[in-house]
Amino acid sequence: MAEAPHNPTGIHINLFLVDRPCLVVGGGKVAWRKIQLLLNTGAQVAAISPEVAPEVAELVEKKLITHAARPFEPHDVEGAALVYAATNSRAVNHKVLECCREKNILCCCVDGNWAQGDFTTPAIAQHNQLMLSVSSGGNDCRRSKMVKNSLKRHLKMMDAANLVVVGTDHNHLTVEEREPFHLTGHRLERGGFMIMQLWGIHEFMILNTCNRVEVIAIVSDETARNGILRHVMGFAALKEDKFYLKTGQAAFEHICLVTAGMLSQTPGENHVTAQMKEALEMAKKRGWAGNMTQEWISSALHVSKHIKNQIAPLLNSYEIEDLALRYLEANGQNLASSTIMVLGAGTIGKGLVKDSLPKAGKLIWCYHINRPEVDKDWNGKVDLCTFNDMKERITDADIIISATEAPGHLLHRAHAPFFNQEHSVMLLDLGMPRNIDPELDDLSSDITVVDLDGLKYWYRRELADMNDILARCRAVVAEHQALYEKIINSFQGGNAAE
Repeated sequence: MAEAPHNPTGIHINLFLVDRPCLVVGGGKVAWRKIQLLLNTGAQVAAISPEVAPEVAELVEKKLITHAARPFEPHDVEGAALVYAATNSRAVNHKVLECCREKNILCCCVDGNWAQGDFTTPAIAQHNQLMLSVSSGGNDCRRSKMVKNSLKRHLKMMDAANLVVVGTDHNHLTVEEREPFHLTGHRLERGGFMIMQLWGIHEFMILNTCNRVEVIAIVSDETARNGILRHVMGFAALKEDKFYLKTGQAAFEHICLVTAGMLSQTPGENHVTAQMKEALEMAKKRGWAGNMTQEWISSALHVSKHIKNQIAPLLNSYEIEDLALRYLEANGQNLASSTIMVLGAGTIGKGLVKDSLPKAGKLIWCYHINRPEVDKDWNGKVDLCTFNDMKERITDADIIISATEAPGHLLHRAHAPFFNQEHSVMLLDLGMPRNIDPELDDLSSDITVVDLDGLKYWYRRELADMNDILARCRAVVAEHQALYEKIINSFQGGNAAE
């Protein structure tokens, strides 16, 4: 018989064998394992072998299978939907395969004839309604079993999975205290890699803004409780009141409030919505997140719209760039006669340039690599330069506002000689990590450095007012309790979270 083509990457399918006749030729432990697989599908199983192992004999005694105590005969395959050739004789197994071929019956050989058979059986792990199968196409069964056993532990954690948020923000740490924990550049990649290695982490994303750094994850209850995420984020040395760990409904409420901008430094701002979406897309691109995280964030975005609709009339909402300009004006800066230098061409940098145009005497816009597109209406009003040319342009600036994602200081002590010594200069740092070395503030009375904490303390709202607003926000989230329960049930096997 010609050898059948061997395709180790063949199609993997589930066969519905309930009440269908299936045959196992053989009576040893390998045959017993195949019989068990067939019984789990609900098939009617017959075994043929002169002798059987005790495990097979027990199944016969319990009348779970039928058994013919004799050698295989060609007519035995007739009527079978599927056949396993599982004897200790390669010749017999090959004969079984030939008989099946003549009758167009699917056959699997458990020995060296496997490559000529019609299918192989993957390593299988099952938990409730979920089934996991791992196959090497018959080339490396030992490795398949190792992978299956490893993933089986993960599969069992699915029923206990829940939403978890671990992070810290401007309400828990000052800018200086928070700065070491922010994840940017290689630290973001390293943090994501470390989280990927943790058992019980199904999906996650990292939200890193100027005000907060947090991990939003779907994890097993055990992983949520054991504190491993706290360690990975570097919070192990922090006191309990310096970070937050929220699970279940409290985590969902937190994400909704963050997405609505209600936990931002300027409550009601909209940038965080875009930042949340960008963090999700980055996580999906890196393979950290998938459909479960997508569903949570989509739901949070939906609820956040309801929050904004109800709360917006109660807030005088300002984006961070609006707040920066208001701060400058409130602190005696005459923008109309000032040259403002903006560092950064991201969302906030563009917003600063746009909002400064009607107010500033002159604008210098510094960028790193990608030259920003300047609107036609801005021609002649905005002077572009790169970070490499920044030193030569610093002397022209009365106000410098930095809003980049640089991992370190763009302005530091070495730049001090380049500042105009004939007038005072205000440096406003909106970056996190900070873009401007705070030590510049101590070098001269003509140099003033203000960071995000400075803005926060200046603009802090009445606490009672925000308490009332947050209470209203939480009431909106509570109205969407059914949405939370629907999502949590979808991947907890119908078991609602407590």
